[in-house]
Amino acid sequence: RLTSPRTTVHMLAGETCAGKYFLPMMSNISDTGLLLECPSGLEMPRKASVFVELTLPGCAEIIKARCQLVRETGHGFFRRRAMRFVDIAPVDRLHIQNYLHRVNGGD
Repeated sequence: RLTSPRTTVHMLAGETCAGKYFLPMMSNISDTGLLLECPSGLEMPRKASVFVELTLPGCAEIIKARCQLVRETGHGFFRRRAMRFVDIAPVDRLHIQNYLHRVNGGD
């Protein structure tokens, strides 16, 4: 269930899961979470909690957050995972909010 406005993006996000590093595609983002997509055949551990790192256009900072899996679905060849931010620094959330404001026609 979406609780915050989100915007479509097409960029990679670094994800650490069970001690391994992956680069899934981030397909949308809000200030409360993001949607990650990866090939269905990728040997990726299924964990309820992961750590992500990402950058956004126009923001020089690396945004880091611990996320909780909300939903996982198959979508053709890809596996989609809706993730909610459960531990994110206020300044990182602000970077996301500023990005969303900028791309959605804000000042």
